[in-house]
Amino acid sequence: MKTHKKRKGMYIALLVLLGLLVGSLYNSLNGNPLSKWLAGRELQQFLAEHYPEKRLRIEKGFYNFKFKNYEYRVKEIGAEADKGELPEYEFSVGGWIPQVKVDGIRSANLDMVLMERLSGEAEAELQAAFARRVPAVREVTVQLEVVKGQLAENAAWTPSLKLDEPLYIHVVTDAAGASKQQIAEAAGEIAAVLDAGGYDYGHVTINANVMDDKAGKDGKDGYGYVKYVARFDKGGKVSAKDVEEVTK
Repeated sequence: MKTHKKRKGMYIALLVLLGLLVGSLYNSLNGNPLSKWLAGRELQQFLAEHYPEKRLRIEKGFYNFKFKNYEYRVKEIGAEADKGELPEYEFSVGGWIPQVKVDGIRSANLDMVLMERLSGEAEAELQAAFARRVPAVREVTVQLEVVKGQLAENAAWTPSLKLDEPLYIHVVTDAAGASKQQIAEAAGEIAAVLDAGGYDYGHVTINANVMDDKAGKDGKDGYGYVKYVARFDKGGKVSAKDVEEVTK
């Protein structure tokens, strides 16, 4: 009798475990009703807050298991239609506490020409400033966003320029002879330049590359491969243990 009860208990435990595994797999591929409801509510509130003047309709969303986000198409009702079709925008909502990750209306209204020019001006300024303190700097990429009408078309780059999103900055350095400690110190110097200059940045990544034979003094003709990666947010610090060594 005891053996029978023991086997029955083990059978039930295995069924529970199997159910949990199946449920976990289903959630990873399709999300779950609660997270879907929370994501939909977050999108509704976001649209009401950011675009109260627009009549918007949220279409049925789906779960993107690759990025762990819920993807939605939002149609603008009553707007001038192109060839009889309503303007449509893509939105993405994700995170433990759901947040809008991709705002399709904002993306559709970005001033790409002005953004490209201002990014180039910021990159030239920062590359010169970084190189004075970190000679190994080879390239700087700055990502910024400007919505149409937000700035004058002839606006010039300055760290005090009023943008509604912080800068994302990517730096490439020459890894020749560098250690993790030296990369961490370089990150500290880069942060010091940004903070002293009053730059409103959100995140900085640094790739220390082993340059290939084609790389010139500026590194722009060949970047070889990444040896070290460092990352920090505004106000953050990087130590040697935070530097990731990339194995080929």
